[in-house]
Amino acid sequence: MEESSEKSKVMVSSERVNDASITMDDEPLELVHKFKYLGATLHEDGSSTVEVRTRIALATAAFAKLGKIWKSSISFKEKHKLFRSLVSSILTYGCETWTLLTDTERRIQAFENKCLRKLLRISYKDHVTNESVRELVVAYVGPQEPLLATEKRRKLALFGHVTRHDSLSKTILQGTVEGKRRRGRQKKAWCDNIKE
Repeated sequence: MEESSEKSKVMVSSERVNDASITMDDEPLELVHKFKYLGATLHEDGSSTVEVRTRIALATAAFAKLGKIWKSSISFKEKHKLFRSLVSSILTYGCETWTLLTDTERRIQAFENKCLRKLLRISYKDHVTNESVRELVVAYVGPQEPLLATEKRRKLALFGHVTRHDSLSKTILQGTVEGKRRRGRQKKAWCDNIKE
């Protein structure tokens, strides 16, 4: 395998260290704050808020491109199948690694509700609740797993897969290190400074 120093980048993900000087072929590698890897944007702070927003924007664009299909006379069941396969798959790409915050969960639910309303031709001006929209979807196509539940299920599946194997991924995910703690109360550095 050959590595290219022109294409290689360095990203530091630490609160203490802000700079890293790594060289390849006697050339320093560029320090970046974010980069795209396998279609997902990784950030130095480890948050996935920007990635979720990007995925929602991509899914919204895909949904808009299919506008003629949503307005056509095909059945809701077929429209829903197309939505699940063509739009929600774009949104859920790489969702196993996301850190879901309350705000991001709300954005995902809002996106799904907006799309379902469009498929059912229900305007916000009609004052129909999101629960009523979900009940209509269940009436037309049967019980469906919400996008947020799908993401959480896929996240748990990845966790189970990683924890069943002895690997570096398992060690990183669980944060376990070899060795034992000393017996008794652990000394804290700040206590030593107070006594002086």
